This record gives sequence, structure tokens and C-alpha cells, in this order.
Amino acid sequence: MGIIAVTIIFLCICVDNMVSANMSAMKMKVDVKNIFSIKLAVFFAAFNALLFGFGYLFGAIVFNDWIYLAQNWVAFAFILLLGIKFMLESVEKSPSFNEDEVDDNRKLVKVSALLGLNALLVGFAANTMQKGWFPQILILMVISFAMTLLGFHLGRKNAKIITSKRFEFIAGLLLVIMALRLIII
Repeated sequence: MGIIAVTIIFLCICVDNMVSANMSAMKMKVDVKNIFSIKLAVFFAAFNALLFGFGYLFGAIVFNDWIYLAQNWVAFAFILLLGIKFMLESVEKSPSFNEDEVDDNRKLVKVSALLGLNALLVGFAANTMQKGWFPQILILMVISFAMTLLGFHLGRKNAKIITSKRFEFIAGLLLVIMALRLIII
């Protein structure tokens, strides 16, 4: 799994951040949305990086010796499950924020941690594939920050169609393809 494959996987898992930001932006006024978008992007990027690091560290400490022979299959299973999860989530409601919840840091931490669980699985999968953690965390943070801001930019109060839900389905499909690529190649 090269850096391009890892970047594609990060783009796919950060679509969840984009969907949450998009849904939140649809409920907010422009002046509140602009300030909150930066705060949400920082929280999402930080939690994605933190949980990716935890997943990587957990894999390195606990499972490094056991998974040596099945490393492609473990990464395949995690990425396939994430892909299926994303495709299923494209038809259900995503977590979002209202204008009155902008200062609710507890909800912000909960949603950030919930969306960061995807990065935890990818961190574990990256460890099983014997990849380094440092460049991946930086790439994940940048992509997470950018995708959250993009979601806020796409969200409008009068939008009839939630375009980010389509992106979520496409991201799930790409993750399934990337998972299959792991065991075929």
C-alpha cells in the first residue's frame, strides 16, 4: 500500500467529516458558519490524527507479531468494512450541529471521536502493512481539515439535495475497491 493508496483511503474516510460539516452548514447563518467551520475542521483533524495514531500504536504493541502472515487480510477486512459502512451511511442521517450547539464542546468532542473511529481502523491497517506513521498523520490532518471546510462551503440553508451523501456512497465504493486491491495485488 503506497502513499497514493493511503491518500485515497484518507480522502474516503474524511468524506464523513465533509458530510457532517455539510449538514451543519445547512442549519446555520453565514456569520456563525464561518467561525464554526474553522473550529470544527481543527477538531476533526486533531481527532482523526489522534485516533489514527492510537490505532497504529495499538497494532504495533499488541498484534505486530501475530499478524505478520495475514497482514494483507487484516487490512483488507478493515478497509472493506469501512467501505460497506460508508455505503450504508449514505442513506441515513449523519451527526450535525445547530446554531445553538456551536459552543457545546462536549458534543463537538463526541462527534469528532465518533468520526475519528474510521481513522483508528485505518491506523491499525497501516501498521499491519508495515507503513510508517508520520507522513500519514500529516496527510490525514491536511485532508481532514480541507474536507471539513469543503463540506461547510457546500452546505447552504436553502439546499434541497445533500450532495455530500452521494460523495459518501462513492467513497464507500472506492474503499471496497481499495480493499479488493490489497488482496489481489
